[in-house]
Amino acid sequence: MFGRPKLLFDNRFADALPVASSTAVGYSVANLADWRPYTWWQPEALPATVTVDSGAPAAADYLVVYGHNMGTHAATLELRGSTDNFAASDDLIASNSPADDLPFLMQFASSLYRYRRLRITGATAPSLAIAAAGIALELPRHLPTGFDPLARKMHGTSNRSMQGHPLGRVFEFEEWSETIQQRNVEQSWVRETFLPAWLSHLRSTPFVFAWDPAEHADELYLVSSSGEFKAPHRGGQFCDLSFEVTGVHS
Repeated sequence: MFGRPKLLFDNRFADALPVASSTAVGYSVANLADWRPYTWWQPEALPATVTVDSGAPAAADYLVVYGHNMGTHAATLELRGSTDNFAASDDLIASNSPADDLPFLMQFASSLYRYRRLRITGATAPSLAIAAAGIALELPRHLPTGFDPLARKMHGTSNRSMQGHPLGRVFEFEEWSETIQQRNVEQSWVRETFLPAWLSHLRSTPFVFAWDPAEHADELYLVSSSGEFKAPHRGGQFCDLSFEVTGVHS
């Protein structure tokens, strides 16, 4: 059974400026929370940590990392939590030793901590672009028939000979775009849950879309919305929610 899709944008590492144990020149730790896949944090040495103080106990039930080379460098990442800035309290929440450099998602029971920490171990310091730990926004319905998680549109430059024969293409990236549809959902959910998320993040800032976090947790898309959503009324207290997203295949 496919899991219901999740929107991943809530981020404890954006609650305050994270503090890194070390930072290589040109690789600010603030880059981890800017949702840009082309800005990176890299420590100078391992083991390395990134710690954030949320100011008060705050919840998280996932960690997503998008853009990294931990597989290449055989590094291990841990997410840890603490109530006292890792003096006596230091709890391991989740860990991963990725076999490749693809984005990954770790899900776990929701927990409350004021302090959270990424800890990286290994022989060679890796680079990370985006790290987000927070509460996932789970959509109330499975995706309808017709949703295509594998669609691709190649962007690049076509080359032809002077006689018009195809010579190939210069590859730049492969685009993925889809309309996310939620049919016959409660209007109260759209008003009270989706709309606040839309206003605070989804309409203007990239986020990670996990279309099936139960069976295909490795198929993650860093997307931006088109800036528009529709929620036409159905009979009773229901409506149909739809919004377009565009990203790239990693």
